[in-house]
Amino acid sequence: MRKVFVAGNPLVKGDSLALKIAMELEKKLKGVRFEELDSLASLKKIPDELWLIDVAKGIKKVEKIDGIEKLQELKVVSLHDFDLATELLLYKKIGKLGKVRLIAIPSNYPLKKGIEEIKSILLSESV
Repeated sequence: MRKVFVAGNPLVKGDSLALKIAMELEKKLKGVRFEELDSLASLKKIPDELWLIDVAKGIKKVEKIDGIEKLQELKVVSLHDFDLATELLLYKKIGKLGKVRLIAIPSNYPLKKGIEEIKSILLSESV
């Protein structure tokens, strides 16, 4: 079973979309478990292949980002009040992070469209 971590704040409209999508996908996808993530520090063990879903600024459509090198250029993803890109880069630099697959969603994206596009990405990755 694949575990996908989901960032967001259910109390903030622009930061809750990933959580809403994950709740819907959990009903539709077998073999995938979604877990809310506050920060990497809250994980007992970081998986060798870390899957994340979060909202992003500066993008117009759902994007799958393999690796974190692109985050250095974009600096578009945020996790609550702490910048997810910065946290990922720090963990990579100190050798505590393996492969990262980030699914970024525009914060104002339509819910149904986001559900379908993320479902498609996860299914294409042999869930």
